[in-house]
Amino acid sequence: MSDKNLSNKVAVVTGGADGIGEGIARTLRGRGAHVVIADVQEEKGALLAAELGENASFILLDVTDWDSWNNLVSELSSHPGHLDILVNNAGGGGFGNLDQLNVEEWRNIMALNMDSVFLGCKAAAPLLKADGGGSIINISSTNANRAWAMFSGYCAAKAGMTMFSKCVAQHFLETNANVRCNTVHPGPIETPNFKRLTAAEGAEQLLADWQKNNPFTEIGTVEDIGEVVAFLASDEARYVNASEFVAAGGTLL
Repeated sequence: MSDKNLSNKVAVVTGGADGIGEGIARTLRGRGAHVVIADVQEEKGALLAAELGENASFILLDVTDWDSWNNLVSELSSHPGHLDILVNNAGGGGFGNLDQLNVEEWRNIMALNMDSVFLGCKAAAPLLKADGGGSIINISSTNANRAWAMFSGYCAAKAGMTMFSKCVAQHFLETNANVRCNTVHPGPIETPNFKRLTAAEGAEQLLADWQKNNPFTEIGTVEDIGEVVAFLASDEARYVNASEFVAAGGTLL
């Protein structure tokens, strides 16, 4: 795959200010794309965009808010004027089984991980179609593929957004729009959020359970995920659609 195979393409990365999103933004920019970092973390996002140079920018975005998405689309329509790649990366969750999660926590998890993907796909679709097509990459999780009671809300949300992504791909096929939609399913990735999660009360047993089930799997890096996303964003992946890409070092074996 060419080092600059995304030249002349515009990519939006939600949750792009740090963690996996930052890794994706850096990788796409390295492949020549104009990267728009969309995040609620204004200072971090703006600093990263400045570091990445003139072909990177920052837009404040609350992925759970429809008006915020409309504002992003409006700004993109003005400059740079088109959109080729949407990476719905923003998400997150926390501990909680059926007994522990309350209704508010459940709804927050759904809003951040499922509503955000629906809003992003719906808002960005006209721009993607207007420029002749593009690629949507939704960042799911191996938790969409395997139940884990202590992450019940997160598992449910990621599984839901994975199936929704297939529905989006089918919709674009049925309407003859040249837009692909795929999901990437990271395993444990070394990020600031992962460090906070593993430092939380009760995390020792969760880590022990994970290591017992996955003795040969190391913790991945944000660059590992960025490389998968860069492929799916490229024209080399033109025949890849409605698919799940697990990047987890064998976690699901």
